[in-house]
Amino acid sequence: MKTKLFTVLAVVLTALFTTVALAGEIKDKKDITLKINKEVVEANLLQGVESENFGLRTSSALMLGDIQSSKAVFPLMRMLKYEDDERARIVAALSLYKIGDPVGIYAVKQQARFDSSERVRKLCALFYQEYKNENKEG
Repeated sequence: MKTKLFTVLAVVLTALFTTVALAGEIKDKKDITLKINKEVVEANLLQGVESENFGLRTSSALMLGDIQSSKAVFPLMRMLKYEDDERARIVAALSLYKIGDPVGIYAVKQQARFDSSERVRKLCALFYQEYKNENKEG
């Protein structure tokens, strides 16, 4: 209970301080609201990746990939390496592919070689190959 309260308090304070900091930079109130909302959503999704609830963890990971959150690279790499369920590892690999960060892509490449599940290895190899084709890198 204390952890949830602390998390909510941290998000509210972050939003408040961000509003004050951005007030001088952005004159349009709509721009401030959009920026704050994206930051709050990203913070909540990052919390979701650390959840014990499988559905919340995987859906948060997928959404972080959809919004291409650079802050999510290391939590997703942890998920890719240490998650017990292969479905969660596949979601983490897909999200890392969508983000496109070189460090995350390297993790996907390594998982394609060393994962215990053949299904995960094949999909990671597919994601890595697709990344190479899109970026013309080796």
